[in-house]
Parts: sequence; C-alpha cells; structure tokens
Amino acid sequence: MKFPSDSDSTDSEPARDSTGTSHPYGTTSGAETGPSSDAGGTARGPAHCSRRLRIDADSPFADAAQIFAASDQAQLSALDVSAELFLNETVENLRLYNPHPGQPYAHATIAETARRFQRGRRSSTAAKLKKGKKQLPPFPRFRLDQTFYGWVHELSQAEDIAEFTTVLGTTTARAYAQITSAMILVHGLPKFFARCLAGEFTIEHVHATAHACRDVKFENLPLIDDYLADRRADITIETFKKSLGMKIAVVEPLEERVEEASNRRRVDITTTADGTAFLTLAGPAPELQACYLRIAAFARAMRSGNIAAFSDQLEPGTTIDDDRGIDALMFDILTRTIPQLSIQVTSTDTTTGETSTCDIPLDVPAERPLTPASAINAVREGITEASADNAGGGGSETDGEASRAEVVLTMPTHEQWLDSQAKMITTVPFLTLAGSAELPGTFSDGSPIPADTARRVAKHSKSWTRILTDPASGTPVDAKAATYQIPANVRHTLIAKWQACTIPGCTRRAESAEIDHIVPFDHDHPADGGLSRFGNLHPLCKLHHQAKTDRKYSVRMNRSGFLQYVFRHGMSAEVAAGDHPINAAHAKMFDEMQRQAGPTSDPPKTKTRTAGQPWHGDKRLSKECPGPVAANGQAGWVKNTSMLNDRANDNEWTWDSGGPPPF
Repeated sequence: MKFPSDSDSTDSEPARDSTGTSHPYGTTSGAETGPSSDAGGTARGPAHCSRRLRIDADSPFADAAQIFAASDQAQLSALDVSAELFLNETVENLRLYNPHPGQPYAHATIAETARRFQRGRRSSTAAKLKKGKKQLPPFPRFRLDQTFYGWVHELSQAEDIAEFTTVLGTTTARAYAQITSAMILVHGLPKFFARCLAGEFTIEHVHATAHACRDVKFENLPLIDDYLADRRADITIETFKKSLGMKIAVVEPLEERVEEASNRRRVDITTTADGTAFLTLAGPAPELQACYLRIAAFARAMRSGNIAAFSDQLEPGTTIDDDRGIDALMFDILTRTIPQLSIQVTSTDTTTGETSTCDIPLDVPAERPLTPASAINAVREGITEASADNAGGGGSETDGEASRAEVVLTMPTHEQWLDSQAKMITTVPFLTLAGSAELPGTFSDGSPIPADTARRVAKHSKSWTRILTDPASGTPVDAKAATYQIPANVRHTLIAKWQACTIPGCTRRAESAEIDHIVPFDHDHPADGGLSRFGNLHPLCKLHHQAKTDRKYSVRMNRSGFLQYVFRHGMSAEVAAGDHPINAAHAKMFDEMQRQAGPTSDPPKTKTRTAGQPWHGDKRLSKECPGPVAANGQAGWVKNTSMLNDRANDNEWTWDSGGPPPF
C-alpha cells in the first residue's frame, strides 16, 4: 500500500493499458499515460476518459471495471432503443407526414427547435422560412414550456405502454420512468449522452441527470446540455448531482420548481416481504431539510448524553445510558407519537440482580395540558402506587430494590436549542442578499433554495461569514487559520466548498463531519508542517477519518483543490470539489454591473502629487490625528478601528482621499 509522499505526482490524464483500452471505471496500467495500438495498429476502447481514476493492471478491480463498463454500455443502448421506439410510435399516433417512408422520421433537434421558437417570439418575420431554404420539421409537439415528463405522459398510449411493461417485465410507473429518461438523454441532452457513450460518465451519472432534468423546460435543456458537455467528469456522484442541481436552479426560476414540489408533496409507504417498510416524504427542500436537521440534532444529543437542554424534563443527576445508534434514534424519534400513553419503569433487585418491568399509565386529567412536568409527576405517582402494592403483598423485600423510570423526552424547540444544535448553514450570494438579484441560495449540502427563502433565513441569522469564491467555477477559495483548532470562518468555507465527506461515495454532510489535516499536524513543532491552512484541510466523517488515521488508505493534495485517494488494491482516484454554478453566475453579474458602472472613481496614483501628500490608504501611527480629519467627502485621516479592521493598531490612522468607494 502507498502512503502520502511529496515525491508522488498526479498525472493530468489517466493511464491506459498496453492495448490502449480505457473505460469509465479507470485504466488498467500504472505506467503508460498515452493511448497505444494493438498489433494491427488500431487503438481500441473509447477515445478518451476524463474521470480521474487509475487502476493498476494487477489489481483485482481491473477486470471488474471492464465488466462494469460493458454493463453501462448495455444500459445506454437500452435507453437509446427505448427513445427510438417511443418516438416512432408517437410520430405514427400523431399521423405526422414522413417524406421518406421506411426511414426514421427526420426532425430538428430540441436545441434547433427552441432557437426557432425563440426567434419567432422576438420577431414575427424572423420565424418565416427563407425562400429556397428547406428546414426539417420541428421536434414533435414542441412547446417552450413543455417538459419531457409532461410530453411523455401527454402523448403516450395505454397499449404502447403495456407493450413496454411486457418486454421490460416491470410496472407501468417504471416503464414511464424508462421512456422519460431515454427521451431526456437521447433528444434533450445529446451532447451529454455522447460523452456517456464515450465512457466519461457511469450509468449512475446518467440516471441522476435524467431524474434532475425530468421537469426542466424544453427551452432550457440546451443550456443544461452545453454545461454538461464541458463539465469535468467527477469520480463522485454526489458532487455531480449537486452542481447539476445548482445549474438548473440558475437557468430556471427556483420558485416555480419549489411551488411545483409543494403541489406534489406527499407521503408514500412501500412494504417488502421481509417485514421492512420504506416511508417516503416528498416536498419542498427547505421544510424537509429543517425537519431532518432537528431530528438529527435531537438524536446526536441523546447519543452523546448532552442533556442540558432537557433539564426541565429530568431529575438532577440523571444520566442517559442508551446504546442505540444515531440512525436508530432518528427512526424512533420520527415514529414516536405524542403524547405517549405509558412509560416503562424498570425495577432492579440490588441483591439478586433480577429486573422486572411494568407499565405505568399516565393518569393526567383531560383538562390538564400534558407537559413534561405533568408527565413526570404522573410517572412518580404510578411508581409510588406500584411500590405500595408490592410492599403490601411481599413484605419488606422492596427495601432492597431501586426503581428507575424510562421517561419520554420531548424535542426542545426554543431558540437557544435550535441555535446550538439544529442550526442550518445557508450560503447566500451577496447581490441576492442585497435584493439586487434573484439567484438562489444553497444549504450546506448544496441544495438550492429560492432567493426569498434565503433572504428570510439570513434575516434571522446571528452570525455571517464572508466566503470568497473562484469567479470561473464558483468554488470557495482560501480561508486563513494559524492554529490546530479550526476557526469557524475556515470551517464554514470548507463546508461550503466540499459539502460532504470527501472520500468517494460517502454522503455524510460536511457540517457534521470532522476536519482532517492531510499532512498531520505536528503538535511538538507546528512550524514543521501540517498546519491548519486551507489547502491542508478537508472534511472526513468519523468513520473514514479513523480509517485514514489507521493507515487503511492514504490521501494527499498534489494539486491545489484536488485530493488523491490511494487505496490498497492498486487503485487511486482524484477527487475535486464540485463547481458552483450559482456562484459563477453571481461573479458574472458583478462583472456586468462593473461594466455598466464604468471605471472606478478611486483616484489614480499620479507622479505629479505634492511632495509629502499621502496616497489613498496610506497608514500612520500617531496618538493624535497626524493631519486634517476626513469629513464630508474631503480628504483626510481616519482613525482605524476594529470595526474597519480586526487587526487594527490602537494608534493607527488611514488616509482617505475623499472619493466614493470603488464598488
């Protein structure tokens, strides 16, 4: 197994084996990096593969990767065939004229049809056909505001769907899903589908894209396709899904999508033969995110024994001794009904160690509200009565017994609890916050939320952290830390950048993960390396952080912003934070505003200034003002305070040229 080393390097392109074979799950040679030919001089396999995954030829995953790739290609072919069958049936059912009988119906692409409709909407004359120029007919039953989900359901025939379900051996709902996905990918996103056929994305990326674009309007599908045509092919599906979701939120009004999600809100249950059931809640993301965070916070408090918030429900000195895991606790919290009808009391015989249980009913009068205090009092009364009954029938044996009540705790909802345990980290573009734009905000896991919702969340926030982002990709960039302990502003920037545990496949949220030092921090000699700087930090959940500590795999950052995981079976993967289309759109808005505003009014530094005259921003140390005081737009000295600069000196003054700020 390999471990981090400064001498290791990361190739910019994945390696290929001696036959030039490449596939979406990686390459099978650790030596060669360029394509080669077989004995006949013909290169085999897809032309290129941009997923940064490398598999050694002797790895047990080498052959498996080729099988997985073949499976993906077979499923892509099935989607292609499904789209062709359904479109042919639709053309026949609509009785569209085909000038070439026996050949597939020729029509314009979604992108070309959308351009025609948009030109026609802008100008009535631009939509007219030029004389002598023939054009393919538009995509069948095209509307700019139509979606493929609606298009398939609107044009499908019951007998045709029945044939699909018969061949696929599935249900009607799954047949509709197969057809909708096929039409989205083959006709709505042809550039992305071509990359999938070339092996750049796995079938998981394909399914995620089809699901995300199910309700995207026809007029916006070309924009999504152009984005996916150029986007980096990620190893991890989570970063891909989140970035795609943000891009869709930029090109389509998120308010409409949230309203549609609200109209479709529902609760479904599915049972299986083994006695397991699945409860599904579907609805607007903000409400469900808040619900999940509250339940998770309650479960974490129980798991860690943090009972400070439950002091009004428990006796002093009470401790929680519960061996349930976080997931089990969350399930029990969610499925518990309020109020409870009975609370179990356990009695332990200190002599024999035997335990007995009985149910103590909550005898609370109907006219009295069932508060935690009244519930506990009812339990105490029940215990007293139970003990009296035992004493009457069994003599003095109860003298050596101790009774313990298992009390139901109610989730706190007061402000202090929610602020410390169940807080929600939300990122809001500055222009949206200022009301100058309607770009959506995002939760810490990358889920977009409408601008109005983001502003409401920010309005009630007690603390804000400024996050600087790359103007091209939108990914958060550097934040400073000088100690082993991670400051809040650095942690928030890391959460905004990575959103989840960085190991491929893990979906644990970054805000509940631990912060790992890629190069371990040297507690004895901090200056020797492993500092808490942004490029040396990333989130890992507790499980994977411990595995790294135990040297079961290694992680390094050979290139800025790219993590490389090296696993023990001859496989390495390069992982990067997902791009952030919302932040990228925000940067473009800033550029546009700057162009419209013209050059900044900050006075330039000239060589003709008077000798001794300060430059704008010059600093002086003096107990008294070193010259004229700036006031009413006039140049002068301004006292530097902690409000202007948290590292300001008590006797520091800054020269203000008197001009308006350059923004």
